[in-house]
Amino acid sequence: MMGDDVINSNFDKSNRTIFVFIIFIITVVVLSSIASAQQYESGWDKIETEVDVNFSSAESTENGLWVFGDSGTIGNSWDNGLTWNFQNVGEWNFKKSDSNSEQIVISTSEGEVLIIGNIDENGEYDVSDISRDESRIINDIAINNDGEVLTIGPDGSIWHYDGLVWEDRSIGGNGNLLSISFMDSSNGLITGENGLILATSDGGISWDYRDAPEEIQAKKIIDVEFYSQIRAYAITDEGNIIKSAKEGETGVGFIWNLIEIESENGSTSLGAELNSIEVLSTNKLLLSGPGGFLAISKDGGNIVSSQIIPVTNETNFTSFAMLDNFLGVVVGSNGVILQTDNAGENEVIGFQVIDFNDFGQFVDYSKGMIIDGFFATLKIVIFGILMGFSIGVFLSVLKTSPVSMKDMAQTNRFQLIRVLILPFWTILHIPISIINLKFDIKNPLSKTIQLLKEKSANSAANDSININAIRSIGAIAVIFGLYTVHGTFDSIESLNLDGWEHIFVPVGAPREFASIIMGIALIVVGIILITCNGDFSIKEIIIPNTDRKFIIDPWGLRPLNSIATLYTDFFRNTPLIVQFMFIHFGLQLGKIVQGIGLDMIGDNDGTFVSFIRDEILADRAYISAIFALGLNSGAYQCETIRGAISAIPSGQMEAGRSIGLNYFQTMRLIIMPQAIRICIPPLGNEVVNLVLNSSLAMVIGYAELTRQGKLIIAITFQIFWAWGLVMISYFIVTWTLALILRRIEKKTRIPGLGISGGA
Repeated sequence: MMGDDVINSNFDKSNRTIFVFIIFIITVVVLSSIASAQQYESGWDKIETEVDVNFSSAESTENGLWVFGDSGTIGNSWDNGLTWNFQNVGEWNFKKSDSNSEQIVISTSEGEVLIIGNIDENGEYDVSDISRDESRIINDIAINNDGEVLTIGPDGSIWHYDGLVWEDRSIGGNGNLLSISFMDSSNGLITGENGLILATSDGGISWDYRDAPEEIQAKKIIDVEFYSQIRAYAITDEGNIIKSAKEGETGVGFIWNLIEIESENGSTSLGAELNSIEVLSTNKLLLSGPGGFLAISKDGGNIVSSQIIPVTNETNFTSFAMLDNFLGVVVGSNGVILQTDNAGENEVIGFQVIDFNDFGQFVDYSKGMIIDGFFATLKIVIFGILMGFSIGVFLSVLKTSPVSMKDMAQTNRFQLIRVLILPFWTILHIPISIINLKFDIKNPLSKTIQLLKEKSANSAANDSININAIRSIGAIAVIFGLYTVHGTFDSIESLNLDGWEHIFVPVGAPREFASIIMGIALIVVGIILITCNGDFSIKEIIIPNTDRKFIIDPWGLRPLNSIATLYTDFFRNTPLIVQFMFIHFGLQLGKIVQGIGLDMIGDNDGTFVSFIRDEILADRAYISAIFALGLNSGAYQCETIRGAISAIPSGQMEAGRSIGLNYFQTMRLIIMPQAIRICIPPLGNEVVNLVLNSSLAMVIGYAELTRQGKLIIAITFQIFWAWGLVMISYFIVTWTLALILRRIEKKTRIPGLGISGGA
């Protein structure tokens, strides 16, 4: 028996060995098939320029891109790098350049220096030669915010041009200076051979030495970029990346650290020769070099990913010029210009196909994507609900506002001044209210507001209406309205529309259409004001030769109600999916908000700022989805809240007005708290619809639940399972919201109101 056990044991071991070997072979085959199925395409597009010179430098100005190369070649583009105009300004071979908001400075290696200024959108510009009398080798050039130019070269050569004369700021010695960068008019950095780093805080008049990391003290620091007050980067020709950051009270440029590159197995070198670095944000970098080397890092250089290029690997990439964090160009040898609108990131065009044997394996693979889609959906839903509710409350107040043309005509000067001051009073009131918890501080405008309120009430009770002033304002409104409408005729005629085709004017000439609407509104208001004679009664107009008549009430027209109605009618009568595509692809609202947000944040650092920059502003589709959902939901929530306001007994408003509150104060303190409690059930229904409608965000490329479901199907081909997981996920979200809203409804129910109000 023991012999049999030994034989069986050996047989089992042999079987296990064969089994492990088979599993290994299957794994290799599967991984190989996955690798072959996963395909990428370059995030760079080659621009055909028909120019065959070597481009050595590139710059971006306020609204254009520039490239400089051999044989005096200067190129500029006003359409984000898609088309280019080239000129030759001499026989110089341009090597380096720099720019500020108004000027570009370029240099040759032999010492010539030119300034480009007076740049206009037609591609016209002036070129001035500011070369020194004694030309010497120039390795790099910089221009600060004050328009002062600095050049660097061998033997510690530093020359400073203040707009009139060149001054020698050289440090002496044998240091070969290679790169210079200024953050503003005062603070700058210089790098060079043997790990040399210099810094200035007085605009380049004096320079101080800084210590480089020991590992690169024998290497060439060939390019440096002083990005902001909290970050600076530099590279060596051997592929090292060093970083300097503000540490406590120690400013940028004093302490430098060599970055360990995780994507190179913890090495401190990319193993490739580098030419230039472009810092897009505090942690986002672009790198270039010979041999077709282009790479990106999103974490400050720890992980560097090579980029696919649409040109040969023989290309020597020399310089970047970026208009923002995503849009720009890279230039190189043989006239190569590559353009990108996403920082050159490689785009996935193929997916791996995996065969799943059981549902558990499918869920294990898909759950990560489902969870990502789940949270992505929650992100847009939460912001969409908040935006929609805010818009809905605001519009409902406008829709129910009793302010009419009669009220506007009866407005006295004290009321007008009070309305103009109220925004400033509100701005001051919020922080003062917070501070007032500990200190007895009052809003300095409160007495003024109260005085104007008393005078406006006294004037309304005792002063007669100034009919001549009302008519004069009406005449001005009519004239300005006619002028506004007339100014659109030429633009509309240029659209070459015929007959009924004019309904598409809002698409072909949106600004002109807005001007027409505004002009017509001014004309109507002006005509009403001109006809003012102190009698605001309803008019009866009898049709001649008939007994028919119709009644008009021009003074009952409510401007605020009209504005809110126009908004709600537009968003309630167009499909949400079209609104998604129009807002994202047509208006490009996500791109606009992203640009404004990044400009406002600037170089600020911190947890909240980093969250805004990385989690919200980083994704244009996310921004567009929030606005599409919020704007659409606001129109529906407006009608829901308006209905709830109408359900409040009119005596509530009368009571509020009788104790001295104006309309908006009564709405805020008395009506709206009750209306919100009444409309919680229909608002809950709108919230659920908002969650379900968020699935339409997939049409603009946002990776919410539905889009993740489509991606899972594209990978696994398990249609039933994939859509089942998506349905369950949506049900969890909506059902949870329904339970929460049901609980809120019970807690906020008004006793005695409604059939079950007293239950």
